[in-house]
Amino acid sequence: MDTGKKFEAEIRASLKSVNCFWFRIQDTNDVSRFVNKAIAEKQPADFMAVYKGKPILIECKTSRRLKSFPLYYGNTPSIPKHQIQAAVKIERNGGTGFFLLRRDKPRKKRVWAVSPEGIIQLHKKATKKSVTWEEIDKSPHSFEVKRLSAPVRWDLEKLFKLRQPL
Repeated sequence: MDTGKKFEAEIRASLKSVNCFWFRIQDTNDVSRFVNKAIAEKQPADFMAVYKGKPILIECKTSRRLKSFPLYYGNTPSIPKHQIQAAVKIERNGGTGFFLLRRDKPRKKRVWAVSPEGIIQLHKKATKKSVTWEEIDKSPHSFEVKRLSAPVRWDLEKLFKLRQPL
């Protein structure tokens, strides 16, 4: 299992421990594995949740880079424009959108929730194709998500309880 799928499995386990409705949005790649010539829509995120009546869109991204998070892989954005637009749109309609960014350091994993505005600002301020984890940590549009004990899970309920977007 690649690190992205492992992170999504951790988020799935984390969502199960929160009293909310949630579902996994199937990736285009997941669909094409089962259907020979599948044409799937671009998906807005990895998960959709509803917590106390508030819709929440969650996209998971992970990196093994210890000093920075890649904004691009070559010329391809690590967070596609349509996902940023979907998160902005859900916020304009009373929901919340989060990009969960995980630094995949062995035995010292850390996760930050970054708002759509935070992702936009990181792109605007970037002078390279990546941003340092320190920049993400210091951003007013990010929030470090607390790790829960084994099996690896993250405290999403605290994140969901935030009254306003990051």
